[in-house]
Amino acid sequence: MTIENQINDPYIKQIISHPDDGDSQWHADLQRFLNGDTSLTRTSVGESGIKAMQRLLIFLGYSTSSSGAFAIDGDFGRGTNRAVAQFQVEYNLNPAITRKTLCYDCQWNTAKALITAIPDAKLTLPVLEKMLSVALAKIAGGQIMTGQFNDAIFHLNALHKSRFLDCKGILNRYGAMAQSASRQIEQEKGITVRPEWILAIIRQETAGIIRPRFEQHYLSRLNKEKPNAPLEELRMQSMSMGLGQIMGSNFKLVGATSATELFTAPVDRQVTFVARFLSGKKDEVKKTAPGDADFRSIARFYNGPKYEAHHYHEQLARWHREFKMLLS
Repeated sequence: MTIENQINDPYIKQIISHPDDGDSQWHADLQRFLNGDTSLTRTSVGESGIKAMQRLLIFLGYSTSSSGAFAIDGDFGRGTNRAVAQFQVEYNLNPAITRKTLCYDCQWNTAKALITAIPDAKLTLPVLEKMLSVALAKIAGGQIMTGQFNDAIFHLNALHKSRFLDCKGILNRYGAMAQSASRQIEQEKGITVRPEWILAIIRQETAGIIRPRFEQHYLSRLNKEKPNAPLEELRMQSMSMGLGQIMGSNFKLVGATSATELFTAPVDRQVTFVARFLSGKKDEVKKTAPGDADFRSIARFYNGPKYEAHHYHEQLARWHREFKMLLS
């Protein structure tokens, strides 16, 4: 299949272009590329072309921001450069960039500054062709975000325009799934995880729109611990994913077979992953009328010891009250 045919594939067209946007600008970038500008770099491509490329990278599961976020901002910055480099290394397309380079030594507070250790990557025609063929193969195999193409596009488009869901929107989309997950955990473990807790975590973590976050320091550490493990799986273990932003390295804790499954699992399973994670605080999540201590306990469990700095417990209490009212 030629690259022109790939670009015009109905699946690919939905991936690389938001339905609200015209496609003439990125087509102009693409045409320049095909006419002899044999590589797109951080300084040569136009904004619309970059957004199209970022959408494709995000669809494939790559972070496009130096902070680790999945961003569609039209900036071929260091984060998008890292994504292209990661793809090239994982598919053996660029011998000039090594796995060691991608897993540079860093800590959580130095990862962003030290990202310059990764040299500039070029999106050449063979690399773009490979990205498109991989996308089509993953669609055919259901190995995409949520496993369902239309659902993956819903989340990609919402992320592109920062259109997140309020509590009513989350309840409409995920409420029945949360109630089903609550019953499933009761059957599996004999633990009550009330649906309003599941929905409150979804509201707090993602506002109902899947937007993974990559942690470079996790990848650098995991690569040292498991130098022979597939880089793609370690990259997935280094991301918080799904509706509840569960860290990929916790995949066994929530009943997944791999970190990659946290990315590809259907949405109803992702809701169940949140419920399974919360079952670790069974005394709190069974309560019908939790107090401040309960919200603090869940906030620390889910967000870490610095939860107070972003008022996580207060937000969680707010969402819990709203969902409890909506469910009653």
